[in-house]
Amino acid sequence: MKHQELIANLKQLRLPTMATEYAECARLCEQKSGTHEQYLAALVAAELAHREHQKIARLTKEAKLLRDKRLDTYDFSCREGINKAQVTRLAEGDFIQKSGNVVLYGTFGVGKSHLAEAITRSICQKGYRGIFTSLAALTEELLTAQKSLTLTQSFRKYDRFDLITIDELGYTPSCREGADLFFQLISQRYERKSIMITTNLTYSEWDKVFLNPITTAAAVDRIIHHCETFNIKGPSWRSEEAKRNMAKK
Repeated sequence: MKHQELIANLKQLRLPTMATEYAECARLCEQKSGTHEQYLAALVAAELAHREHQKIARLTKEAKLLRDKRLDTYDFSCREGINKAQVTRLAEGDFIQKSGNVVLYGTFGVGKSHLAEAITRSICQKGYRGIFTSLAALTEELLTAQKSLTLTQSFRKYDRFDLITIDELGYTPSCREGADLFFQLISQRYERKSIMITTNLTYSEWDKVFLNPITTAAAVDRIIHHCETFNIKGPSWRSEEAKRNMAKK
């Protein structure tokens, strides 16, 4: 079989990495006096590694992460209420396997969004489907879908994700229709799929989001049933950075 014909056949079989790596792999295997099985195993491993890399890239892009926030750039030393071991465990996705929830609570500037994005990125690298959005963007999308009579499709789209990370709960005013749609999303995912929330509101203050005591109680009840809540305390990293910049000047 000719060189170009072999490459064409491998690509037709959707084995592009084998097509590009088979010659180099054969050379390395020959240098090490490898067997035919070892050569084939090396080719298969290269193809699988490439597919895994593509999968992670696709999942990460699909997650719509806003910034390149990672766990190794978060300073745990000036924080109380959460530690690196806890976040590392969350980043492994154990709570997703149990259809559990995570709530990151704290005042401004303690890095709740940083952690939420970093955990979401990590679970994508583990092969889970995740998406990152603000509550304002989420409710706006659901309201638009309701008006265009595509709400069922929108809920179905979000149901495909193992984790929905909802940032900034309580940061912007809610409308009753949007709050009701958000509650529907919570109810649909209850004990089936995971939600992670960042907020500056205690659970008792979630009535500012749902605008109805009954809906608030029902939403909180569903979220906290299988949930880890972290009350993060410490100085604002923005304020600390501003102080350092002033000191340099």
